[in-house]
Amino acid sequence: MSPEAAEKLDVERSGGFAGLTRRASIPLAELEPREMAAVEECFHRGSTPPSGADRFVYRFRMHGRETVVQEDRMPEELQRLLDRLDDAWS
Repeated sequence: MSPEAAEKLDVERSGGFAGLTRRASIPLAELEPREMAAVEECFHRGSTPPSGADRFVYRFRMHGRETVVQEDRMPEELQRLLDRLDDAWS
């Protein structure tokens, strides 16, 4: 793993009505403490199963770990982070 990859949170959003996959990254240094705590909690909780059709699924990757969170199970702190990433999706 490169040093750059180790110092960022990668987020992948897939699903939804169109089924598109979009990606964004944010340096870990830019995460607010409550956002970092929410990300860590998601890693500890593990991936959540699909909760319905046409919903977004978010895959978070950091420090070689990965977890999947369904949009309707997104912690509030991470929803705010996703809102901040709104212009960064590619």
